[in-house]
Amino acid sequence: MLGAAVAACLAAPIAASAGEPAAGERTILAGGMGMMGGIGMHRDMMQGMMGGVLPPGIDPARLPESDSSGVHLLRQFCMQCHNLPGPGLHTAPEWPQVLGRMNMRMQMMGGMMGGMMGVAAPDPVQLRILLGYLQRNAQRPIDAAAYPDLDTPPGRAFGTACMQCHALPDPQQHTAQEWPSVVARMRGHMAAMGKINPDETTTDEIVGFLQRHSTAQK
Repeated sequence: MLGAAVAACLAAPIAASAGEPAAGERTILAGGMGMMGGIGMHRDMMQGMMGGVLPPGIDPARLPESDSSGVHLLRQFCMQCHNLPGPGLHTAPEWPQVLGRMNMRMQMMGGMMGGMMGVAAPDPVQLRILLGYLQRNAQRPIDAAAYPDLDTPPGRAFGTACMQCHALPDPQQHTAQEWPSVVARMRGHMAAMGKINPDETTTDEIVGFLQRHSTAQK
């Protein structure tokens, strides 16, 4: 029964605005979390079960708009079931369906056993703020036509490594100075998730490719 319910959640998109939240909306944070005593155990269990699918989690300080309502809602609702996701896990067009699945799961788990699981789901306003935040800061996919050297050994290595987890990112999302630490963090995620990690030489080639095409400044 539970497996069927979760499977049903996988295909459920939501319709919501991706625009900037209004000034008043930025102060709206999540409400109660039910029986808080069980949330930590529930999150550890879910993260353990999905460890091969989900990254280890991002440091909240690394999130864009780190003190916004969107980040507060992301932390409060998403961390009920798993570690903190970054908005770069998906592209802007992908986020509505992903968030829709997660919302249905929260609603389903919040209704189980009379709410004894202590999982809360966002209300429509909170859901719109969350989606707006995720889409504004989503992964920006590469325009392959603009990078003919994707069909070179460094370009192919970049594609092979990064597309294990998400859409191939646009190198201009970061500066040349930022890319080494971003790649190092991604290598840590790949190791934790059991993905194929490039060796040091290949990693240097990937970083070089990204730096050659990076933005000069933000």
